Amino acid sequence: EADPIPDKYDIVVQVKACALSRPNTKVLSDVYKKCPRSRYIVGYEVAGIVTQTGSGVSNVAIGDSVVGIVSLSSHYSGCGEYCLLSEYDVVKKPDRLSYEAAVAGIGDCLKAYTALYYQAHVCGGDTVLIIDGASSFGNVAIQLASQWGAKVISTASSNEERGILENLDAPIAQIIDLDQRSNILVSSVLEETGGVGVDVVIDNGVRQFNDEEDQKIVGENLRYPKPHKHDVISCLGASGKWITQQPSLQLDPPDCQRLFLRGGSVHFLFENIWTLAYSQHGRFQHVLQDAMEKLERGIVKCKISKTVSLETAVDALKSLEDNRTGKVVVKI
Repeated sequence: EADPIPDKYDIVVQVKACALSRPNTKVLSDVYKKCPRSRYIVGYEVAGIVTQTGSGVSNVAIGDSVVGIVSLSSHYSGCGEYCLLSEYDVVKKPDRLSYEAAVAGIGDCLKAYTALYYQAHVCGGDTVLIIDGASSFGNVAIQLASQWGAKVISTASSNEERGILENLDAPIAQIIDLDQRSNILVSSVLEETGGVGVDVVIDNGVRQFNDEEDQKIVGENLRYPKPHKHDVISCLGASGKWITQQPSLQLDPPDCQRLFLRGGSVHFLFENIWTLAYSQHGRFQHVLQDAMEKLERGIVKCKISKTVSLETAVDALKSLEDNRTGKVVVKI
């Protein structure tokens, strides 16, 4: 792309660090359905120094260190020397927080706030089941849920993941082993909750079919264990909320009936809506600022699994699926 030129409320940032995430091409193709693209940008969480501002920008100035989220509608990748962002999609970076730590935390904090606060309305005394708690997002969600007084149950699919969860500062009531050979999720949750189920489930995607032929037809070839949608519903208590990251979730009439009898609800976790919807700038800014404050004070800690250079970012992006327990950060 050509060098970015800011519009009235845009800023140009000299990127110092960006975090890598696996692009969901299915979601991106839906976002760009009216105007298809041959390629998509990578690196949506960025931090750097403001070098240009539009005529209407008032929140930041040239020379400020900022951290923010690149909109899905942007033509400029965060994984580059310069990036174009809206002034409403960034906040000032605390001086005591490094660029790398800022980008490692901001995206997962945004997702966790969206799930726990705006969708699940988690408060003290709630019980929350977080699937894949050792992932970078799960790690942050556990810490925030504990901060807000919730009881947390989580899952691990390897000894490494269990070790990470056991070493977290945030207390976890129970760590459930999730693997392909056994299914103890529902029984473990019901035992931990005295048979009443949990108030909130936050998944990392789910299985929708048991039959291998059905799985092949829909391309549901999962490399890592995920709970079945029936098991997730079975874990919910009265008025339970299911926060899902499965964009293609299909609920059959029996599934809906079971949710209905629980007074339950399903929410789709799509944190990028903050940068696509222009009506929520105030709340979005509040979330980003609060996240930066918690990261600076060490209330929320993020794990950086690997730091790479811009030259090796492509190789790092190809192996992201194997990186399940931390953020990969590009230092520029």
